[in-house]
Amino acid sequence: MIARNGRLLLAWALSVLLIVALAGLTLSVVALSKQRAAAEERTGAMKAARQLALDFTTYDYQTWDADSKRVIDDSTGQFKQEFQAGIDAVKTDVVSNKATSKGDVKEAGVVSSDKDSAQVLVIVNAVVTNTASTTGTERRYRIKLDMVREKGRWLTADLQVVG
Repeated sequence: MIARNGRLLLAWALSVLLIVALAGLTLSVVALSKQRAAAEERTGAMKAARQLALDFTTYDYQTWDADSKRVIDDSTGQFKQEFQAGIDAVKTDVVSNKATSKGDVKEAGVVSSDKDSAQVLVIVNAVVTNTASTTGTERRYRIKLDMVREKGRWLTADLQVVG
């Protein structure tokens, strides 16, 4: 009788341990899944910010309309409105000075993020040419971008050159 009770107690204890282990495994899988989703969100925001910073610092007076359209297509909100409002004046200057700029993203990092917004800092070097400097002048930009997710896409809602 004692041996039978001992086996029942052992079976019960093993069952409890198995349930606890399965619960722990389930919680671990859920936590890892959340971490992976958050990392994918940060990566998506950073990729979009890098691309916008590159598009913003890369243009040619001969292709200004297409170059500026790329920036508009990846923008929203206040930044999009401000960029569109100034586009004609900038085009006049770019074309009259035969300006070009070739951006090169050096670094980018997510400062903060959640599932629908992120703030990203991007370091861009650009070589700018124009009628006054046909050989080109290197410029360094430190750009802060506020990104928002709209309809599954990361878009730039604000852009500030901070250094």
